[in-house]
Amino acid sequence: MNNIQKSGIEPVLNKDNEPCWLTTKYVDKTVDLENTTLEQLAKDTEPIEKILEFELKPQGLWQCKKCGGIIQNIEGKPFFCTECKRDANFDIVTKKINTDLWKLPKWKDIPNDEIDMQGLYSDLLDLSKRCIIFVEEILYKIFVLWIISTWKTGVWNTVCFPTFLGLINSGKSKCLDFIRETGYRMLHCSGVTFPAMVRASHFYQAGILIDEVQNKLNPRDEKGREYIDFIKPSYRKGSKYTVADKEDQEQLISYNNFGFKAFAGEKGFDAGLMDRTILFEMEQDYPDITNFAEAQTDFNQIQTRLLNYRYKLNDPEPMKNGILRGRTKEIYECIISTGKNIGIKVDDVIKYAKGIEIEKQDDLIGTIEWEILESIKNKECNETLDDAPEEIRYNDILDSIGWENDRKHSQRLGYYVSKSLRLKTKRKNYGTVILLNDPKNNRKLKYLYRRFKV
Repeated sequence: MNNIQKSGIEPVLNKDNEPCWLTTKYVDKTVDLENTTLEQLAKDTEPIEKILEFELKPQGLWQCKKCGGIIQNIEGKPFFCTECKRDANFDIVTKKINTDLWKLPKWKDIPNDEIDMQGLYSDLLDLSKRCIIFVEEILYKIFVLWIISTWKTGVWNTVCFPTFLGLINSGKSKCLDFIRETGYRMLHCSGVTFPAMVRASHFYQAGILIDEVQNKLNPRDEKGREYIDFIKPSYRKGSKYTVADKEDQEQLISYNNFGFKAFAGEKGFDAGLMDRTILFEMEQDYPDITNFAEAQTDFNQIQTRLLNYRYKLNDPEPMKNGILRGRTKEIYECIISTGKNIGIKVDDVIKYAKGIEIEKQDDLIGTIEWEILESIKNKECNETLDDAPEEIRYNDILDSIGWENDRKHSQRLGYYVSKSLRLKTKRKNYGTVILLNDPKNNRKLKYLYRRFKV
């Protein structure tokens, strides 16, 4: 047993639907002695190949420190060893499994060459179309590839948050239910407290599913701001959520909050967090399957195949530079890389992502910030090169965009200039001005003109 290296553990259901632990280990590959000559054995200088094996172990196992015997006691740490018949201390071998956190996958050891990922993708895509109605065909592909990507938790540097928005009975909550049935360690947080959600993310790398998101992520109340502070940075690997230790005034506690999350609600929420999502706009319709119990066998079989994919097949490669950029790359990389990893063409997903990026840029046109920038640029361009303005007055901008030249509108303009556009201003005896000859302002304006397509 000295050549066995433990490499992983996962709570699953066995063939009798009993919770147990799936353990993985590497063992030396056995040599076929019947078909191998002594000369071949003598000449073989290659290192012994390691192969991955899987084993199911019951929950609640303990090892006696005196005799080394293994006993089971699910309720807690035992005090009496039934092997050596005496009181003893014990080391834990396998913990008790909480079956209420997420849906446990059922384990079946599928040989590597029988794990047909393209077939699995097709089956999952077909099932999603029978259970959910999306308004665009491409959204099914994105939805399914995202679910598959959750089974490679730990591979990604960034992940995105699918968000399902629509009126009552539009199927948005069904999307979260579908993810819980097929995704990796998906915790539905309808009846989960905020501290429990934080611990599930930190200790179990659980995915977080939040329904009625407009209430949970409400920035107007303290609890809502707490949720937003936890979730907003959690799309990046290495993100931490830090709180004060309630007992020790000098101590801080940091929790890992990176991981997959999905939301459903009637309307949008925090703008910064929405920028990290893929939006699925839901409309009322009636899919073939409305009661997921009808498809429970299909859900279970798909989860089993995905569990085999997690532990047996190669991890996806990072997306090559230049395909997508910036936030769009961060959002879609896990989806596109997963598609390539399992042999699915993703050109249409890349085209869709680029289209969404253009739509976001076009949405900036006509905003107040766009009108302000257009006014500044027109003022710059209307002057000759020798008479280029060094500043532009707030009063001139107010006149240009059609706002009344009063204290209220001047303060409102000041907010957009300094807080939204973050341009440097200066107060003079004839009013506030934007400094056009300031190097930082000059550089920032060139960027903003590009960003807002002015």
